[in-house]
Amino acid sequence: MSDTAVKASADVVDDAHDSHAHPTETQYWLVFLILAVITAFEVLWSYLGLSGPLLVVPLLAMMVVKFVIVAGVFMHLWFDMKMLNGKLFTLAFASGIVIALSVYTVVVATYEFNV
Repeated sequence: MSDTAVKASADVVDDAHDSHAHPTETQYWLVFLILAVITAFEVLWSYLGLSGPLLVVPLLAMMVVKFVIVAGVFMHLWFDMKMLNGKLFTLAFASGIVIALSVYTVVVATYEFNV
């Protein structure tokens, strides 16, 4: 392969890569701070001495929020797909985890209350 072909191929990849929107450094730091604060709340919540649903439900809610943030920002779902609106893909990921947690809760409740 000639040097010209390799350079042309690299230019195509760079153009394709640059056509996607990316978070700025400030946005990455903001996401870091948000995730750190939510994690701190999770740790604090675990030390409150609660048990059962009072402990688990808020922790699961915080987990889902962190999942949506990570999927949306670090997987570039929030910023990509200009035609289809990236926010839709982020919400689809969030819906998936909510459904999975719902199924898990039903299964655990079935075993818990089946005496």
